[in-house]
Amino acid sequence: MSGPEDLLHGAGERPFSVGDGLRAGFTTGQLNSAEFTSPHRGVRMRGAATSPLEIARAFVPRLGWRAVLGGLRAARVWGLPVPRRFDGDSTVHVLVPTGRNRPVGRGIQSRSIHERLWEARKLHGVPVASPSLTWATAAKELEVSELVVMGDALVATSTNYEGLVRPEHPTEGGRTAPPLATLEELVEIADAWGSRRGGAALRIAVTRIRAGVESPMETWTRLVIVTAGLPEPEVGVEVWNGSELVGRVDLAYRAQKIAIEYEGDHHRTDKRQWRKDIGRVNRLQEIDWFAIRATASQLWPTPTRFVEQVRAALRRATDGGGP
Repeated sequence: MSGPEDLLHGAGERPFSVGDGLRAGFTTGQLNSAEFTSPHRGVRMRGAATSPLEIARAFVPRLGWRAVLGGLRAARVWGLPVPRRFDGDSTVHVLVPTGRNRPVGRGIQSRSIHERLWEARKLHGVPVASPSLTWATAAKELEVSELVVMGDALVATSTNYEGLVRPEHPTEGGRTAPPLATLEELVEIADAWGSRRGGAALRIAVTRIRAGVESPMETWTRLVIVTAGLPEPEVGVEVWNGSELVGRVDLAYRAQKIAIEYEGDHHRTDKRQWRKDIGRVNRLQEIDWFAIRATASQLWPTPTRFVEQVRAALRRATDGGGP
């Protein structure tokens, strides 16, 4: 039988179950000492699990055969946008195929998934639901708009979309990469989800998902506009002046020559990005485009002024007054 150090040797301080620790020769006192941390009940490790992937990996010793992480826990593993109201939620969402025993315990939520819906992956050592199944199992926790934000991230192909954990690293310098899921896959699972909890929200959300988005706030900006009753702008528009590419804008009413840009804080703190933004807006103005720039404070909690800016720009263009 292997000894305590054999359990840890060469493992990169990997997590292990309390049961494995006892069988390897650790005493209960050792396992409960300051030598180890407990990222999850029944799990010990040296060091701390801090990132979503590390926290998920730390639960692997407790996962049974064919069990995978799902819901919001899997969403974090994939690097998908999860609403901030869940930041303090340490719940572990576990999925098993129908017929397998569901794990129970404090801090665990488990559910059975029908075999025809079951699709599991292994991402950097973590058994996890496929991206589309992750999205579907998160539906019981999320509002429709939040499912749209997550769906936009799933179908995103731009390497500029930060945070996504792809199974394979994009080509160095490449601007695009395969999406985590296709829109067709999301439509399929939304339809197949039927009357299960979250099914109705999934079917509404999937009609609002758009390819070409590069950040969660781009999605929120579009949803704010549409929710206000305004026409839906086009996503990720390349603006050309003859053979010259003036630039890509987040959202646009192409016919009315109106560009809408969400400006995250890095647009202010990164001098290179700041100068690039100013140059792009100036060039848009030179070719008679009107640019509206939004920040988080303009969209939340009350986007009234931003919406009125968009409405006024559309009215001017429609009345023939130009941008």
